[in-house]
Amino acid sequence: MATTLGPSGSPVTLASPSFEREGYTRHGEDVGIMHEMADGSIVYDSVTTRYRFRLSWVGITEAERDAIQTRAEDKTAQVFSPPDTASTYTVFVVPNSFQDSYREDGTGTRRYWCQLELVEAS
Repeated sequence: MATTLGPSGSPVTLASPSFEREGYTRHGEDVGIMHEMADGSIVYDSVTTRYRFRLSWVGITEAERDAIQTRAEDKTAQVFSPPDTASTYTVFVVPNSFQDSYREDGTGTRRYWCQLELVEAS
């Protein structure tokens, strides 16, 4: 499956995340609050589960890195399709989560490592 991120109706296809455990992770966060009642009992008021996604890329080209960086700089809600499913999620980029570094591959070509984190809009 292709990894896409972008505005609804015109998402951008990104490079596939690294094929390692660190390349793509998804974990759920419960949205809710705990209350302590007058009798000392605890009640958990759960609304939903919201997902967070962490993606990383290794050895990608400058053009692939630029596409990821452009999506990372978009502060509006975006549609995300992860690499492992046909499901889509409405997400925001987690502020300050985009990171990149590069090294030359010996032929003068820059190869990049990038990381980005997304959080599902609730």
